[in-house]
Amino acid sequence: MISSMGAGGRLDPTKITISHMDKTENCALAREMRKQLRRIKSSLKFPVVHSTELQIKALPHQEITAIDTAPTGRPRAVNGAISYMPNIFGLMMAGHIIQTLLKS
Repeated sequence: MISSMGAGGRLDPTKITISHMDKTENCALAREMRKQLRRIKSSLKFPVVHSTELQIKALPHQEITAIDTAPTGRPRAVNGAISYMPNIFGLMMAGHIIQTLLKS
């Protein structure tokens, strides 16, 4: 099993690494998953792709105006992952799986 942690709010692909779940840092998703896994007494010794980069600060919420193409509703902030980061996370996972299969 391998898992991918949060790519959102990160820009530097050189900070992406693979380590065990219990060794992740600077990732809110990984922190919450560790908490849930510990609660059910599950092992944290499985590989995860994650970034050691600190997440960039979220943009403030902005009111939606009539000229916006977004649906009307509550104020929103445009945050998320830059286009290349989820792809790199996926490629790192694929590479790890292939290397593991070739070693066995």
